[in-house]
Amino acid sequence: MDIQKVKEKINLAKVVSFDVFDTLLFRITSSPEVIFDLTGEKFGIDNYRNLRMKSQQEISRIVLKSGKAPHADINEIYTYISEKNPGYDWDKVKNFELDIEKASVIRNSEIYEIYQYAVEHGKRIIAVSDMYLDGYFIEELIKQCGYVDIQKVYCSANLKKTKYEQTIFEEVAKREKVRPEEIIHIGDNQKSDVELAKKSGWDAIWYDTEQQTEHRPGSFAGLGKKLHKNASFWYLLGGDIAGNLYVNLYRWLQKQQHKYECDKICFLARDGYNMYQICKKVNENHVIYLEMSRRSLLLAGITELDDESLKLLPPYALGQTIAEILNYLGIDEGKCEYIPAGFQNSQDVIINDELRERMKHFFKVNEKIVLEACEKEREYAKQYFEKKGVLDSKVLYFDCGWNGSSQYLLKRFYRALGKKKEVPFVYVGIMDTEKSRKQLNGLPYSTYLFGIEKNPNIAKELKKAIVIPELFFGAPHPSVWYYGENGEVVYEKEEMNKQKEEIAKGIEDYFNHIYPFIEKYEICISGKEIVTDMQRLIDAPSKREAVMIGNIENADGFVKQKNLKKYIARLDMSTIRKYPRIEIYWKKGLLKRPDISFGVKLYVVLKEAVKNILKSVR
Repeated sequence: MDIQKVKEKINLAKVVSFDVFDTLLFRITSSPEVIFDLTGEKFGIDNYRNLRMKSQQEISRIVLKSGKAPHADINEIYTYISEKNPGYDWDKVKNFELDIEKASVIRNSEIYEIYQYAVEHGKRIIAVSDMYLDGYFIEELIKQCGYVDIQKVYCSANLKKTKYEQTIFEEVAKREKVRPEEIIHIGDNQKSDVELAKKSGWDAIWYDTEQQTEHRPGSFAGLGKKLHKNASFWYLLGGDIAGNLYVNLYRWLQKQQHKYECDKICFLARDGYNMYQICKKVNENHVIYLEMSRRSLLLAGITELDDESLKLLPPYALGQTIAEILNYLGIDEGKCEYIPAGFQNSQDVIINDELRERMKHFFKVNEKIVLEACEKEREYAKQYFEKKGVLDSKVLYFDCGWNGSSQYLLKRFYRALGKKKEVPFVYVGIMDTEKSRKQLNGLPYSTYLFGIEKNPNIAKELKKAIVIPELFFGAPHPSVWYYGENGEVVYEKEEMNKQKEEIAKGIEDYFNHIYPFIEKYEICISGKEIVTDMQRLIDAPSKREAVMIGNIENADGFVKQKNLKKYIARLDMSTIRKYPRIEIYWKKGLLKRPDISFGVKLYVVLKEAVKNILKSVR
């Protein structure tokens, strides 16, 4: 819709008329019928959506046939339902439907701009709606959303005339005491709001509601576009895919805090960033954002180079030089000895598993230097934790999860400080692997979506491309590298991530609109609804999703290698030839992309097949 042209037409009109639902107002629900679902769930009425819709159709036919009105109103609908279905307090059901209808509406910001223009230019403003709801009730909805200067609401339930019969337009013009051509009407229904209005002599503009073209499952799907019609891809992705997960996670977190009897929840960077942003607005005194990474506590928890500590040290991927590894650990390569460990110098490349094992010997050869670095980082980490007030406090830690490495490293850090304290963690999910079982053995933790011997099917589905759920548990700021003197945080050399800022904003806006609504009406968002969109994105992304998300480079969890850019789902043959062992992070995304060659896609499919065969043989 060209807003400038709309304003020009408003200038020529005496009366500006707006349709109500999907024009002046949006519902936060994905469709009007979701209101019926929620009403039925409240009163335990099975399949209430169908009962409510069928009853409305039947009584409307009766009313039309009698000649009283073109359709039934809300009172007639519920009178009919109560006569056909005794056994419920139908007045209470009706009042709940009206109440939840009122709570579900939000202002359409794009139309509100047009409305304000009409107000500023002294136009008489009205609303015209084909609706079973009473006009006075609709007027309440409109005013609650800020349209306080709409002088009159004309509703088919009161006038007994409709747009679709083309009878309401003449009646409204007569009551407004203007000629039909002096009214401009704006509405979302191309037939009744535009074609029939024009046939009746009104000028009319079609408001194309783009969100109605997206028919996706979920009670609140499509909310992002209703909040911001021109929202970015990343903003919509955040709310649409992860919104429900965050709503239920928040509810679950409150129970876990009570379970572990902790005064505060400590959200670990960067996985806890989005949840922290949500929680601090609710109760800022009960939350802490702990800027921490696996790297920042890696050395701080090492007091001796035993087998357990050596297994924690890099390299984590082949292709790195010793210099890159030492730089990552903050160890001066010029002070190290190489020949006794079987290397020539710091530029030797770790190209196979044999050399990877040799690096353990390298660390033992340079044990004194390594442990000095560990002691220094431990002291600086201690200063940071003291500054944040968590070292001697009883807090519950939140992390995204997968393997439990943060909890394991945090426990080692506290042990290295000589502190015997519990470090209870709550996770979105923990994969059931040898690594997770070993790291979390004996530690207090709870998981939400899945865990060891918990919801294995969900874990299996998300594990296909764990990089996808990780998108929704990141932060726009760089990762913590280590702690400097006086507990200052030193970040890795990354720029602020605008994509993650938008994802975080989409999640936060979704939460702010949906959480109060579901809390007030005690609505339960099912576990299936929470993971459906995530699984859909992993298994059946659109081409646009595959390209946009696939182009993200150096995502969280990627091991960085010099001269190699790693992408979520982007690959070419030259990279494959140079790095044949390169990881495939999101197979379905890569295969969906139209800009990836057939040869690359064939390689990806064959590599996956070989991997599965070897796994089966083992």
